[in-house]
Amino acid sequence: MMHEEKHIDQLLMAYLLNELDTNDIQKVELWLSESDNNQAKFDEIIQIWEVSENAKAHNFDTDKAWNKVSGKIDSKPFYAASWFRLAAAILVIIGAASTFYKTFSTIDSTELYAENEVKIETLVDGSVITLNEKSSIKYRADFNEDQREISLEGEAFFSIERDETKPFIINLDQSKVTVLGTSFNIKSEPEDKLVRVFVKSGVVLFEYLPNDSSNAYLSVELHAGDKVVYNKETGELEVSDKGSSSNLDMYWINKELIFDGIALRKVAKILEVVYDVEITFTEEQSKQCLLTANFQNAEIDQIMSVISTTFELELTQTGKQYVLKGLSCEEN
Repeated sequence: MMHEEKHIDQLLMAYLLNELDTNDIQKVELWLSESDNNQAKFDEIIQIWEVSENAKAHNFDTDKAWNKVSGKIDSKPFYAASWFRLAAAILVIIGAASTFYKTFSTIDSTELYAENEVKIETLVDGSVITLNEKSSIKYRADFNEDQREISLEGEAFFSIERDETKPFIINLDQSKVTVLGTSFNIKSEPEDKLVRVFVKSGVVLFEYLPNDSSNAYLSVELHAGDKVVYNKETGELEVSDKGSSSNLDMYWINKELIFDGIALRKVAKILEVVYDVEITFTEEQSKQCLLTANFQNAEIDQIMSVISTTFELELTQTGKQYVLKGLSCEEN
């Protein structure tokens, strides 16, 4: 009995798919004419089939469909449950196929990847993107037609061509940046829990997910010189010191360090990050000295020599450790 039910269920599915030969079509029609119960079963499965056909033209919720059909299965005896399972399977398969079709029939996308060198790309709207090593961007082939939207993994500097009708959107992990026209640096690596955004010029809107259950984005407006660090794990947002932002976030592009009246304590922190060294002072007062200097492709030894000479400090070095000894910039 179970084998016969399974066989007729398979025939019914094939009948709806127009996959039967003349002999099997006659079998189905004969089975339908044998009893009103058989016809009722077939009418019910047709209703489910029509729902599945309608799903092809819409966003299909396979989970919802399965829950709905499986609820009917639980309330039916086994003889009816078997074809309900088949009907549910059809719904899920069609839903999955619809999702697959939607995903892979969309407009082609372009991906740019910088392997072992910095790469510069000019987009069709005139915007220039500088990609750091091991970083990539992806955007649709119809970019700049109705929208300007890309996704970023890694680090990149953006110089965006202004277009008030089409804001430029950069999608990140749990966050995004929206601008009209400006220049800024973003660092968002998949393995790093932090997203860093530094604005060199103009204004950008940074949106991010907080650490709560609302899934509602919060936003903050950033102006030239502003930098934020977003923690994807905690959902917290921190504003960094403006005095150190430009040097740390722009050095990878031009290998240039610009200090415009920056206290030596901040200068030391920047140099420690850029050159992977340790810098200490024997006198706290010397940390307050203000340095004004530009360094282009300079070695750390050269920079430390300039600092010690400028402020008349004694410099000693042991490996990667530098010590600035003496009292300078003493208040009168």
